[in-house]
Amino acid sequence: MKKNLTKEQIVETTLKLICDKNDLRGLNLRQIARTLGCAHTNLYNYFPSYNELLWETHMAIQRIFMEMLIEKINMARKAEEKLTYFFQAFAEMYINNKGWFWLSWHEHIDESRPQKDVELLEQINQKMNQIICEIWKEIYGQSPDEEKTKRVLHNTHCYILGEISNHLLGRGLIEKEDDLIDYIEREATGMFRLCLAGSYSEESLGNRVDNYRRV
Repeated sequence: MKKNLTKEQIVETTLKLICDKNDLRGLNLRQIARTLGCAHTNLYNYFPSYNELLWETHMAIQRIFMEMLIEKINMARKAEEKLTYFFQAFAEMYINNKGWFWLSWHEHIDESRPQKDVELLEQINQKMNQIICEIWKEIYGQSPDEEKTKRVLHNTHCYILGEISNHLLGRGLIEKEDDLIDYIEREATGMFRLCLAGSYSEESLGNRVDNYRRV
């Protein structure tokens, strides 16, 4: 039996096991314990139920995404690249980790959503809004309205979720994943830019938005 088992090891193993899965219903505590080299009853010392483990894994995915998002944006040399990389990160994260996408947005977890998961997602959403507002200001020289930014980012994210869901269900327009990532990045960036720019005059943005309409 494996000794010195930790909650972090259990979550990390769960992340690895679900990473490429399109259906998470086949996974259970016995399989996770087998991978860890311990009895499945040992996992109950850390998680009273399988659903609690799924919620903890759900939170781990959100933290990983934020780390990836910030790292990717820090690679950009220009503000325009930051905006592109922002939405590219969503597409790459979800398409390259299909099981994480299913758990994050499709899998029903029977037990009530824990408050700590709610609070974490609120913190992450606030951080994402802050990042995108800073990028917008860097590009256009003025801060966007925070509430409008929040709504536009939510709508753009819903578009991304829809594209990836269609792809994973075999109903998407683009089959090759690299091409799909590029397509989602372009569409999401353009959608966000045009929708958020609606709160400003084109003159105040130096007519840059009009240029993107013609592209």
